[in-house]
Amino acid sequence: MPSPPPGSRLGHLLQRECLAAVEALATADRDAHAGVHEARKAIRRARSLLALVARELDVQAADRILRRAGASLGALRDARAVALTADRLARPRDDATWSLAAATLQARADRLARRELAVDPRFARRRRAIQRAARLLRDLPWADVRSADIRTGVVRQARRAERAGRRADRHPDPDNLHRWRRRVRRLRMQVDALDALRIDVPAHDPGASRRLHRLSDALGARQDLAVLEETLRRLRALDGRRELLAQLQAQPRST
Repeated sequence: MPSPPPGSRLGHLLQRECLAAVEALATADRDAHAGVHEARKAIRRARSLLALVARELDVQAADRILRRAGASLGALRDARAVALTADRLARPRDDATWSLAAATLQARADRLARRELAVDPRFARRRRAIQRAARLLRDLPWADVRSADIRTGVVRQARRAERAGRRADRHPDPDNLHRWRRRVRRLRMQVDALDALRIDVPAHDPGASRRLHRLSDALGARQDLAVLEETLRRLRALDGRRELLAQLQAQPRST
């Protein structure tokens, strides 16, 4: 039996990612933080695939829905991420001030999750939105997308990541660093998807995926520290806040 064309494989992969996001959010009554984390990853993977064919297919409406769904979960994920970052900093230090900060931040994340779930039980509204995006994508002519289109999309995204990296090197402000992180992460997901799609990119470096993962992880850790610092600045009643901020500012931020 002949293999489906590459565009059809891409369409099927997108449907799987949308389903993964929906199923992750449906587990929110058991573990809201894990569900949100997995759903946001699936949404990012789906949007990274859409970016590959944005010039060939009309994916804008579905991408907007997915972007809004992911963004609506961003505050929840950030709250959990800063709690985990504080906990990672507390463990090797065996520092009561950091331990208190981590516990305070975790309680804050839990409160935010309960509040969101009270407004949108089991994230039903977000799940319906993602399902709507999946239906829009299902009706597109995926079989018309060629391997060459997908390869061109990967090259285009790689150039965007390179430009973002050069900009961040020249001007390493938070916005430029965050943009670089997003573009590296998106490119990493696209490169990882090539194997699933059974598409070869000419002159593709087989070690590129590992390097992108390392760079993405390093930029992610740097971003986590920046978000933690910003959060601590707002928590004025937290005991030892100035000491914690001083320690954060002394943390190495190189990639």
